[in-house]
Amino acid sequence: MQLSAQDCNSWLRWSGRTFYDKTHDAVFFNWTCSGFSLRFSGTRLEMNAVAFSETYPGEADSLPWFALFLDGKHEPERIFCLQAGQQTVTLFESASKETHTLKLVKRSEGSKGRAGLRSLSLDGELLELPAEQCRRRIEFVGDSITCGFGNEMPPEAAQFSAEQENGLLSYGGVAAVLLDAEYQMICVSGIPLCWARDENYRMTLPGVPDFHPPVRTMEGYYAFADRFHEEREGKTDDFSRWDFSRFVPDVVVINLGTNDAFRIRVSGNDPAEVAHFQARYVAFLEQVRALNGDQAWLVCTLGSMDYFLYDNIEKAAAEYRVKTGDERVVCYKFGAIDPWGEGMGGLGHPNAKTQLRMGKELATLLETLI
Repeated sequence: MQLSAQDCNSWLRWSGRTFYDKTHDAVFFNWTCSGFSLRFSGTRLEMNAVAFSETYPGEADSLPWFALFLDGKHEPERIFCLQAGQQTVTLFESASKETHTLKLVKRSEGSKGRAGLRSLSLDGELLELPAEQCRRRIEFVGDSITCGFGNEMPPEAAQFSAEQENGLLSYGGVAAVLLDAEYQMICVSGIPLCWARDENYRMTLPGVPDFHPPVRTMEGYYAFADRFHEEREGKTDDFSRWDFSRFVPDVVVINLGTNDAFRIRVSGNDPAEVAHFQARYVAFLEQVRALNGDQAWLVCTLGSMDYFLYDNIEKAAAEYRVKTGDERVVCYKFGAIDPWGEGMGGLGHPNAKTQLRMGKELATLLETLI
């Protein structure tokens, strides 16, 4: 028995933002910690998928990595990656008929490897999942720290590995588990909140003079289902908007500003750029509020790598409160990385130990709000 991704949609419970790509006839679930759950009875279950690797100067090719969970267990049955192109992966196999609930979660971020479900093949049948319990819902919006970039890499590693990026062990994944919350992540390594005042400004990386990092901003990405994927597929405008009714959060946690601070530094530390960031932060809070309704808490965080713009984030939140009368917004500064007590992750990023501590910090705060 074979079911296309759309045919089996009624049997799957998706988590995270997804995007159906007609060209590939696949449902892409590229965002960190996105995936699906299903219930199955039979001897074999296979997934036909399509995957794309991503490259970046100084990094090896990045492929999408997944964790497969069985029957609600906290530890995955296995971890695997998809190779570039179309392929079939066995998700479950048994000599005799068994009934299980499977959950497939993408550990790595979309900008480090994309993947789409094309079809499921099975010797057996899909069963209806139990009704969902009413749980708290959290959305995490951020950059590499939110993605879990390098959190399983040793500090001496000189090259990023998507295999060692584990969103499940990021502070967001940790906090969600502690709060027994549903969650989704909208995060891209290297992404700032906004771009420079001069939209034609481009950064040049040391040692790679001919490469200019693409201009991507969270204020330009947030409203869409998966703008990164559509851009990589050649689209330049009219991106597919996300249906915000599909996931209505109780809280939106924003951790942006680290990459804005980097851009401000390397472009000359112009105070006008700091003021520009603060103004765009206010506008982003307005965007997030408009798209998510008036009930969600907006939690403006920063850390644990850089705090240059934290005072401006606090000022932006205060300005937003005065401008809109919206009191459901708070700020929080994560504790910094402790390189002696916690160690470091890859390329200066927090490791899993730091992310665990950050997740506990955040869960304590969110418990008071939701």
